[in-house]
Amino acid sequence: MHALVIVVRFAAVLLALGLMLAIYLIASINARGNREDEVVSMSGADAGADEYLRVVGGAAGQAPTAGNSMRVYQNGDAIFPPMLDAIAAARAHVHFATFVYEPGRMAETFAEAFCAAAARGVEVRIVLDADGSKKAPPELIERMRQAGCDVRWFRRAQWYDWEKYNRRIHRRILVADGSVGFTGGVGIADHWMGNGDSPAHWRDTHACITGPAVASLQRAFVDSWNDATGELILGATYFPALGPRGDTRLCFVQSSPANATSTAQRTVAALIAGARRSLRITNPYFVPTPAFVDALCEARRRGVDVRILVPGPFHNKPPVRRASRYTWPRLLAGGVRLFEHQRTMVHAKVIVVDDTVLLVGSINFDPRSFALNSECAAIAYDPALARAAAAQFETDLGSAREVTQADIDQRSVIDRAIDGGAYWLRAQL
Repeated sequence: MHALVIVVRFAAVLLALGLMLAIYLIASINARGNREDEVVSMSGADAGADEYLRVVGGAAGQAPTAGNSMRVYQNGDAIFPPMLDAIAAARAHVHFATFVYEPGRMAETFAEAFCAAAARGVEVRIVLDADGSKKAPPELIERMRQAGCDVRWFRRAQWYDWEKYNRRIHRRILVADGSVGFTGGVGIADHWMGNGDSPAHWRDTHACITGPAVASLQRAFVDSWNDATGELILGATYFPALGPRGDTRLCFVQSSPANATSTAQRTVAALIAGARRSLRITNPYFVPTPAFVDALCEARRRGVDVRILVPGPFHNKPPVRRASRYTWPRLLAGGVRLFEHQRTMVHAKVIVVDDTVLLVGSINFDPRSFALNSECAAIAYDPALARAAAAQFETDLGSAREVTQADIDQRSVIDRAIDGGAYWLRAQL
């Protein structure tokens, strides 16, 4: 009996030491994750398209391009058909990268489209995230490979390199023939089908771009492919000459954090700093760090109408909803208005600045997207597109309830403690 007590105590000590080591490693790796670059100065959207996008482009690390066309689609019924049409129309190459590829009708539909493209001689390259797409049916992957598709995994788990595994490819990219590109929030799974009108059909936003800016989206795919395979895709065929297709000025965010800071983080900070009248943020995983809470409250102090839409009871990650709530008291005290969607899971990642500038992409408003994941987003200086996105935001508010101070006050001490713990974990992992 005495020996058993010794063994139990020894095991408890080892467990405690292991937990302490894990906490230390996580905290040390993410030590800079809460550090946002202070915005010294930022012109407003009313300064004009060229000036504003030059400044945002400086934060994003890519110069803006003119002469583009951008179409914004809402929900799967509108999003998936043009993506499948682009794959069907491709004649040279199709490049596709996604975080989520799950079993179901849409996985089969896209696999069939990729296989058909390969059968007619199109080069098909696919990058699937090894974590987000771990449910992808092996037989479906093998079918695509047998058809001639080159399917690769992004960063499979390796026991000796778990820190690298923690940095995922969260981008959603489709580029056909180097001339038509898509990016946004949707993955390949059946819950993205429909029209965002029920818990089974998520609410999301995606964009189709044509014109010179597509080259930037192609570069983001090349970056993802190079990381997954070690191969660098070169050649004029992958980067064709692209003439003007419209009047939209575009700047892309291609974010690949290396030191817990990123272009995604700096770009979002710049957009907040540049708001002068209104700021509309829709995001599924809204867990702002203290610096971003300060930035949003500062925007409100200078007269900006700041409204934020997040998922409500149908959140697919309840711990993230808990973590988000931890930031609400300070935001409400600062005059920021918060809304929870009541109809379905809201997965759109959209920012509208002054009804003039629009961001659509894969960037979540949390430390993981800002400090760990590879992300992609399009920023358009286009008042017509921005006004349409603002109108969609108001439509979404029709299915949402506003968070009030009473909601904050009624939380128990235990609830607040759980929210704080969830916030710390989300900030680290």
